[in-house]
Amino acid sequence: MAGMKKQIWFLSVFVLIVNAACFAADVQAAPPPKSIKILAIGNSFSVDGLEHVYSIATNAGIQDVVLGNLVIGGCSLSTHWNNARTDAPNYNYRKNSSGGWVDRKKSTMETGIQDEDWDVITIQQVSHCSGQPETYNSDLDNLVAYISSRKTNPNARLGWQMTWAYQADSKHSQFSKYDRDQLTMYNAIVKAVSEKIASNEAFDAIIPTATAIQNMRTSPVGDTLTRDGFHLSQNLGRYIAGMTWVKALTGLSIDNITWVPSSNEIPDDLLPVIKEAVNHAGQTPFAITKSSY
Repeated sequence: MAGMKKQIWFLSVFVLIVNAACFAADVQAAPPPKSIKILAIGNSFSVDGLEHVYSIATNAGIQDVVLGNLVIGGCSLSTHWNNARTDAPNYNYRKNSSGGWVDRKKSTMETGIQDEDWDVITIQQVSHCSGQPETYNSDLDNLVAYISSRKTNPNARLGWQMTWAYQADSKHSQFSKYDRDQLTMYNAIVKAVSEKIASNEAFDAIIPTATAIQNMRTSPVGDTLTRDGFHLSQNLGRYIAGMTWVKALTGLSIDNITWVPSSNEIPDDLLPVIKEAVNHAGQTPFAITKSSY
C-alpha cells in the first residue's frame, strides 16, 4: 500500500510538472496583441523613452501601434497638474501612428487624453526631482484623478516611467541635489519610486528605464549613454529605453527583436548586451544587475 501511494504521489507530481511546462510553453507561444496605444504625459525624457518604441513594437509583431506624447520640456508633476486644472494649451502633442512623429502644438492635456482610446497612459516626474519623494504629493494624486476622469477607455492602464540618473560627469545644474554622484541619484530615484509608486494601487506598470540604463552602464559600453550628460543618446540610449518600454507595457519577449536605429552604433554583437540589461531590469527593477559581458 505504501508503495502504491508513493507511485501515485510521483505520478501526481509528474502531471503537475508536465502541465506547468505546457502552460509555460503556451505563454511563450502566445501571439503579440494586434494593437497597442500608449500615451505619455511627460517631458523630454518621455521623448527619449518613446522615440524608438514604434519600430521596436512593430518588429515584435504588433500590427497597429499608436503613440502619443504630451510634451513640455522640463515639466514636473506640479506643472502638469496646474496645466490640467486650468486646461492650459501648453503642450506639444506629438503623435506617431505610422512610423513618424507629427506635432500638434498649443494642445491641452485633455486633447491628448481624449484623442484615442489609449491602452496605457504614462506619467513621470521631472528628472531632477525624480529622487525626491516629497515631490510625489497631492499633485500626483490630483493628476491621477484627472486622467481617470478624462480617459475614454475605462480599462486604460496607468504606467510610470522611472527616469534615469545623470551621466557621472553631467553638468546639469540640478545634479547637485544628489551630490553630483550618479549612484546617489539612481538610489534616490529607486527609493522614491518604490515608496510612492510601487505601493500606489492606481499604477499598473512601472517602466524601469533607470535600471536598464544603469545595468547597461556596467557593460563594456560604460557611462556613454547620454548626448549631453542627461538626455539619452539618439540611437543607443533611446533604443535601450524603447526596449524597456515595450517589454514593460506589453509583456512581450524582446529576445527576437532585430530592428535597430543604427547598425553602426548598435552592431549585432551589442544586441545581447542590451537585451540582458533590459531583461534584468524587468526582473529586478529596483536594483542594478551587473552585465555578464
